[in-house]
Amino acid sequence: MEALALGFSLGLWAGVNPGPLTLLVIRQALTHGAGAAALASLAPLLTDSFAIVLAFLVARSLPPGLERALEAVGGAFLVYLGCKGLRRSGPVGGRGTALNGLRDAVVVNLTNPHMYLFWFAVGAGQLKRPLPEPLWFVLGFYPAIVGSKALIGLLIARYRHLPWLAPLARWSNALLVALGGYLLVVAARA
Repeated sequence: MEALALGFSLGLWAGVNPGPLTLLVIRQALTHGAGAAALASLAPLLTDSFAIVLAFLVARSLPPGLERALEAVGGAFLVYLGCKGLRRSGPVGGRGTALNGLRDAVVVNLTNPHMYLFWFAVGAGQLKRPLPEPLWFVLGFYPAIVGSKALIGLLIARYRHLPWLAPLARWSNALLVALGGYLLVVAARA
């Protein structure tokens, strides 16, 4: 049960932690509604398995060049998403936009070096423990990370009509641009 509590705690922390995926979930909630935000919050389920396998293959350490490349690609993608969002005005809907949001969330998560560092430094060690500990860890982690991001999206979408939330979509897009720019600077400096 310790592994379940640890997985849940780490998943909850990762779910509410401000970062590119959380900003994308907020943007989806404000522009496309709760369904699109919930769909975008599923990205960790689709991307983390890749990081887990990579963590085992590369023996728990990212080569510095790969980390910089991921930061640069991720930063450029965040700048692109933020600029695209800033050009768009007002809420739009539809199934295609929700699926596009999920695609964007998957790309954001795959190019986020923090996801890989988490699985290399913390997750891989938990998954190498004797059974059933890894299963409890995963059963705590994924519902917490996906559920907390989906809850943030649901709350934002529910109250998006409030006048003080209207500028939040623009701010989340501007923050995506700023975060992407920061990642590009960090990648170039390293």
